[in-house]
Amino acid sequence: MKKEYLITLFRGSVFGYLTFLFIFFNSCSSNVEQKDDFSFFSEQFADIKILRYQVPGFNELNLSQKKLVYYLTQAGLEGRDIMYDQNYRYNVSIRTALEKVYENYKGDKSLDNWKSFETYLKKIWFSNGIHHHYSNDKHDPSFSSNYLEKLLKETDTNLEKGAFDVIFNNQDSKKVNLDASKGLIKGSAVNFYGPDVTVEDVDYYYSEIKKVPNSKKPISLGLNSKLVKEDGKLIEKVWKLNGLYSNEIEKIIYWLNKAVEFAENDKQKKGLELLIKYYETGDLNIWDEYNVAWVETIEGDVDYINGFIEVYNDPKGYRGSYESVVQIKDFEMSKKMDAVSNNAQWFEDNSPILKEHKKETVVGISYNTVNVAGEAGDASPSTPIGINLPNANWIRAEHGSKSISLGNILYAYGNAGSSGRLNEFAFSEKEIELEKKYGKDAGSLHTALHEVIGHASGQINNGIGTPKETLKSYASALEEARADLVGLYFISDIKLEEIGISPSSVRYGKSKL
Repeated sequence: MKKEYLITLFRGSVFGYLTFLFIFFNSCSSNVEQKDDFSFFSEQFADIKILRYQVPGFNELNLSQKKLVYYLTQAGLEGRDIMYDQNYRYNVSIRTALEKVYENYKGDKSLDNWKSFETYLKKIWFSNGIHHHYSNDKHDPSFSSNYLEKLLKETDTNLEKGAFDVIFNNQDSKKVNLDASKGLIKGSAVNFYGPDVTVEDVDYYYSEIKKVPNSKKPISLGLNSKLVKEDGKLIEKVWKLNGLYSNEIEKIIYWLNKAVEFAENDKQKKGLELLIKYYETGDLNIWDEYNVAWVETIEGDVDYINGFIEVYNDPKGYRGSYESVVQIKDFEMSKKMDAVSNNAQWFEDNSPILKEHKKETVVGISYNTVNVAGEAGDASPSTPIGINLPNANWIRAEHGSKSISLGNILYAYGNAGSSGRLNEFAFSEKEIELEKKYGKDAGSLHTALHEVIGHASGQINNGIGTPKETLKSYASALEEARADLVGLYFISDIKLEEIGISPSSVRYGKSKL
């Protein structure tokens, strides 16, 4: 549902491109205008291929809109270290030390050890920490502790013992552990809980001490705080101005205030002002107010996502990772995809789910294809291809949701791959032929159905708790699987041809004819 206006991952500085992971055999593409001679591939190391993307439409914005994009992007970048720290308590100190070594080491850089050091640092940059962004396993340094000691000494760099040791030992080996038998919190390295906080503590705190004040409009308890014990008492340390991450949040607020000056309309301005107020207070009721204002702002060419949003990195599903995306509307593709949004009620009525789980009235689904201008935090460098927000079920039911497809990201994916793995793993020559002919567009359509129809479909029965309460650590994975299955269910439906979205439901929905 849930990862920099022309930003490179390597220092968070302005550069010619944003990098991200190529993960598809033959991924989807958008019909955005791109330069034919543009090189999408940048470099490859370990299991990561770095791609570049273009930002169509930026030059067509007026000066005020360009300033808005710039200020929103700068606000996002100020949260970079928040994401590192959320992922693991030693990440910032490790990255800072290794970057100092990288910049100041004057020794032999042709040695295998140095090349391994460079690769390890690149993996940290790419994953926002020392754990792999998908497997959640710790990165293998492939160099010895003695070599790192040598580098630190020769560059006069300090690295605390705990941070040094964890690079090489088996401690905190999994960033997010979802195996309850190994301890959801004890077995996870993420920095959302104090070292002595247990799963039982979390369950007790949110069921007995801090309950949802309004069960019909529940706030997202724990979304912007760290749960710790002080003098044996459980307390939340809130991420806000004059709270945790205050230095970074102060800078985020500074740039958001600059963005307010160039808001495209009053609704967008109101949303930005509520977001600033939320960062100042940490009040989750204001967070909900902001999300209502944000989802109802559908005018304008520039939009953004900013805040502590997706809870995938919390094994208990409470705490949101810091994320920022700044985007420019792609008008051509958005017009085509309006048909999906406009027919959302038909999809809901014809869904294979039980009648009591269907919404009688589907409201406020907004779908746009956008071109990413900037990403940071949980959205970068490994970027999403589609986003559907807000996550609060009651807001989605009463005020609707925004679904976006990241057109220039999809285009870069689709133009940077090879057919090697497709040829290796496809069932038949006919399947290869169909994938090459229809795969990109079918994949793009499935992304739209996943975000617009999948995440927006269905409703929870009265009296039933939120998914994180009922499904616990499986909630996020099951929600994504559900949205995927909804998309796959409808992609071969003749309805898509009738509304002018699919040229052939048969060809788009089947792997062989």
